[in-house]
Amino acid sequence: MNEISEINWQAFEYEYNSKSTNWFWMVWILAFSIAMTAYLFNNLLFGVFVLVGAFSVSLFASRKPSLISFSLSKKGVLIKNNLIPFSTLESFWIEEDINNKILFKSEKKTSPYIVIPLDKEIDINEVRRYLLEYLEEIEHHESLLQVFMEKLGF
Repeated sequence: MNEISEINWQAFEYEYNSKSTNWFWMVWILAFSIAMTAYLFNNLLFGVFVLVGAFSVSLFASRKPSLISFSLSKKGVLIKNNLIPFSTLESFWIEEDINNKILFKSEKKTSPYIVIPLDKEIDINEVRRYLLEYLEEIEHHESLLQVFMEKLGF
């Protein structure tokens, strides 16, 4: 049994990359070009959808990440005030790179992977030993969409 009853840390929900004014100009020029093309092809609904999407992307891109508290306990994984019991998780993988992360494979079909950033100060081996008491360690990788979004600066 673990001598540690709980592991706590705080991390930002994602790594923030500031966007230049040119980045926003590119998004809006592209969005207006697609919307105009959609209008020319009598597809006004798609044009409106593209503009609403560009607005949403612009809002999200300018938003700063929140500092979130994480906790591993006997009950499960606590993210902010949301408890994810170990019984709903199949396995985990700790991705060690510049930004260390824990990837949990969930039983839920709608959100099969839960990615949690690790604090730079936390001992990865301690986290691994703790999680091995409750879950199996199986290599997982982030989805291509998530990797692509990170490359775009989200």
